[in-house]
Amino acid sequence: MPLAARDLRHAPASPFDGVLGRLAALGLAARALLDCLGLYLDILLGRDRLDLPALAAALRQAGLSILPAVTLVTAALGVILGRQAASVLEDFNFPGALLFTITYAVVMELVPLLVGVMVAGRGGVALAVRHATLVATGEMDGLLVSGINPFRFITGPALLALLAMSFAFLVWGSLVTVGSAFLWLFFFSEVPPYQLIDAVRNTLGPFEVREAVAKPLVFAVVVALIATVNGTVAGRDPDAIGEAATRTMIGAVTSILLIDLLFVLWPD
Repeated sequence: MPLAARDLRHAPASPFDGVLGRLAALGLAARALLDCLGLYLDILLGRDRLDLPALAAALRQAGLSILPAVTLVTAALGVILGRQAASVLEDFNFPGALLFTITYAVVMELVPLLVGVMVAGRGGVALAVRHATLVATGEMDGLLVSGINPFRFITGPALLALLAMSFAFLVWGSLVTVGSAFLWLFFFSEVPPYQLIDAVRNTLGPFEVREAVAKPLVFAVVVALIATVNGTVAGRDPDAIGEAATRTMIGAVTSILLIDLLFVLWPD
């Protein structure tokens, strides 16, 4: 057996495997979150400054680069919903209830989930790859030796960018989706504008707006922590960079769906 194969077979297990490893990963995520919050507090108190070039790069990775995709997907989603609603209205005469359902489903469920998954696929994976690359190349050791906290230096600006773009995409995606659906209904099913306005006003109260905004923000925090943990523990093997990206995407999508389920089951 070749020496490399023997080394691979007898390589030590990851310290984050097993139950204790999962707990260690949670501890690492908590440490990363606390360090980021500490960074933001120091910035507000004037004891530190935000790395604006890093924030600008994180914004491009987390959102601006996928803005056309978000717009296209949400517009297509709105047209699909409008077309399906129009076919239902041809057989039944209850536009108010149907518009209520469409608005609620779009703003409260579809768009937050879509935004969370797309931001995870772009910004989350990019964050995991950056952490894993620094570890694989030894640059992470250089940061630590220099006294630079990698969580504050890398995750801090990225988390802020994920939060900002998740909120912006929620607003933009909701407007595009609902607007596309309502335009289809207005032109092809002759639904009067006042019914469309009433559907939005009656569906989205203060509680619904808060929940709709909270979902993608919670998703962004969880995605950033998952990416940070997976990238940090990737190891020295360059192949681990791709594995960290894959684990981040799978973990992020799974967590987003479970968190959304908790929002649904949480008592009002």
